[in-house]
Amino acid sequence: MKIKTKMKIKIAIAIFLLCSSMQAQEINIKLSGGPSGILYESSEGNGNLKAGGGLGIGYIYFLNNHWGINTGVEVLYNQNSFKLNEGTTINSNEIDDQMSAFEYRVTPKNYQEKQHFISLAIPVLLQYRTPISSQSQWYLGFGGKVLFPGKQTIKASADELQLSGYYPDMDIIIDDLPSHGFGKVNNWQDKTSADLKTSFLVSLETGLTFKLKENLQLYTGIFADYGFSDLAKNTENTNIVLYDPNGIENTQANGVSGNKTLVQKNNYFSAGLQVKFGFSFKKAKAN
Repeated sequence: MKIKTKMKIKIAIAIFLLCSSMQAQEINIKLSGGPSGILYESSEGNGNLKAGGGLGIGYIYFLNNHWGINTGVEVLYNQNSFKLNEGTTINSNEIDDQMSAFEYRVTPKNYQEKQHFISLAIPVLLQYRTPISSQSQWYLGFGGKVLFPGKQTIKASADELQLSGYYPDMDIIIDDLPSHGFGKVNNWQDKTSADLKTSFLVSLETGLTFKLKENLQLYTGIFADYGFSDLAKNTENTNIVLYDPNGIENTQANGVSGNKTLVQKNNYFSAGLQVKFGFSFKKAKAN
């Protein structure tokens, strides 16, 4: 019985390999570009997507003349800007150098961030294609991607930072004690980074293909990717700048990405144009 089972497995594998060799397969190289980064939803500011781009290599296994499965790997560059509304004050709970608890208040003027990060994406799309002429086809791909983002690099700046401390036990506000971390900083800027989480995206692409040679196809089209979960890790209890009890001279940035007080949602989004060159190395089975 064991011998028969092994034989059946070998026959099944042989049939699968034979069928696979009869189908069209394709390697493609992709270039993409368009607004790409974090789509912010904030009650305290405005985030904007900036131009990004990607480079990828893919593999399509065609099940028949119309349907195929598309996978591969993509390297993506993403960037954003974010600007706080004027008059916003950000509060956080801190401990000073005398071990006293207080409410740290940061009131910036013209606070903004320039953000960027590089990510790796692995797509799994179901692709449909149909001829519209002897040399061209319309295609539609839909499915998902797994996004592995690197750290987000943040360049923050403000015309002014007012750093204050409110001590509820004494009901006083300290706003002019620079040597202990309270006071006014002018023309401030600093860099920092933020951790981002793996995200699952829903993806859609469509366009036209053109036959350049017997085994070479040009794909032109549009695409869109959207993440359903927050991309930034939660840093709800932190401020946009770190409190330093040793003085205000080296006030360090902390960023807004994962601050739930400032940003209620931060989903990945990318859309734009894409161009692919597809290299077929097996002929499709004729109808």
